[in-house]
Amino acid sequence: MLFPLKLNAFERYMWADDRPSSPMSIFVRVRFSGRYDKPAFGAALESAVRRHPLLHARITGDTERNLAWGLSPNMFPKVDYADEGVPMRFPCGFRIDLREENGLRVWVRTSDKSGGEIRFQFHHACCDGLATSQFIEDVLCAYDHQLRDSAGSGPAFRPLDPHGLHQRHRLGACWRRRLFHGLVAGLAIIVGPPSFFLVRPTPLRAPEKTKGIDAETDEHLVPEPLPWRFAKTQFDCLLAGARRNGVTLNDLMIRDFFLAMQTWNEYHGGERRQVLRLMIPFDLRGPEHDRLSAANIVGMVNIVRRFGGIFRWSAPRLLGSIRNETRFLKAFRIPAGYAHAMTVIGKLAGGLEKVFQTDRCMTTAVLSNFGRILEDTPLNRRDGKLLAGDLIVEAVDPASPVRTGSGISCALCTYGDQLSLTMNYDRSSYSPTVAQQLLGHIVARIEQTAIELSGPHS
Repeated sequence: MLFPLKLNAFERYMWADDRPSSPMSIFVRVRFSGRYDKPAFGAALESAVRRHPLLHARITGDTERNLAWGLSPNMFPKVDYADEGVPMRFPCGFRIDLREENGLRVWVRTSDKSGGEIRFQFHHACCDGLATSQFIEDVLCAYDHQLRDSAGSGPAFRPLDPHGLHQRHRLGACWRRRLFHGLVAGLAIIVGPPSFFLVRPTPLRAPEKTKGIDAETDEHLVPEPLPWRFAKTQFDCLLAGARRNGVTLNDLMIRDFFLAMQTWNEYHGGERRQVLRLMIPFDLRGPEHDRLSAANIVGMVNIVRRFGGIFRWSAPRLLGSIRNETRFLKAFRIPAGYAHAMTVIGKLAGGLEKVFQTDRCMTTAVLSNFGRILEDTPLNRRDGKLLAGDLIVEAVDPASPVRTGSGISCALCTYGDQLSLTMNYDRSSYSPTVAQQLLGHIVARIEQTAIELSGPHS
């Protein structure tokens, strides 16, 4: 019997920091062209949901210590079908209350002429970025089966073992690795919290003269993502340049985010002395999680750089320091200790919810890399894009949650051999116009790097 299932450390953290003003929700927009079949999609969604227990579960328990997943009385999510152009609205507020509602919502907008889009909202306590891609893959495989192979052996699902959720908190298949990771987590608990709470990061500034102008006023409207797609030549330059310089694409992106945030604040009248903090999620999956259904197997790290005064970074030196730090973090699995550190802090403070009641800036920005989305999906492709039934999946835009007071959250992903960046932003701090300007500023910094790396001596 799977339920009840006690919440793990990261799930409790996501539950505690989930508030009406800044819900812990991941949005994914899937744009498609071709003929859409509503009954087939409904059946496909039901097939996919059955495979992922945490997406049809509710949270029970009166205190933080006894929070647990329990089986929902309604297995299937709320789905809103309408024609393209009809606004997407939340059924009962932005935040998904996991005591009253499953952690998945779906909107579908279609047009007879131009295809349409599917918008998914996932509660971050139920799944991480990789799990959202895992679920969407199942929906597409089931949809393809409904239209192409209904008499066959079944959809081309990957094998899953939902009962593996009992072991989702275990990192490492053998006791030696688990002991090592436990020691590392203990070190992170000792070292991490003081630096996290005592160091006040510099927030991203918003121009006062445009703050709030043309801001979205209807809180029941589903927020639109702000995506940017890089040209394939730019993506190739970034990958090749990263290899030549002995760094990862993530290292390059982290460096460029720091430089973009610094110059943005200086341009908008911020102090030259800045303490910029990037929160970076890290995937902690190992071979022991290969058959795991949708869940949260992720850790966090905070990378901090000071600018101004004696801290003067050239772009190459900043990149080298980031490379060294991320190598250390990966080698010693430091991100695994983050959620445990938050748990200890919660116990000392009388509960995690008390820790996160503040709206002050805890991190300048969040940068997530969803990786290659739907890369190994067992479906046919055309020009690198997935085919499901008569649909062509044109684009996938994931958007990570953003916390009130913490500026922006950006998600990188690759689909169809194209790199994209999608920005979510604190709507109480930035108008859509200013947010678009900020995204353009970050993109310009990355494009500058692509140009520099395309040179013969980069």
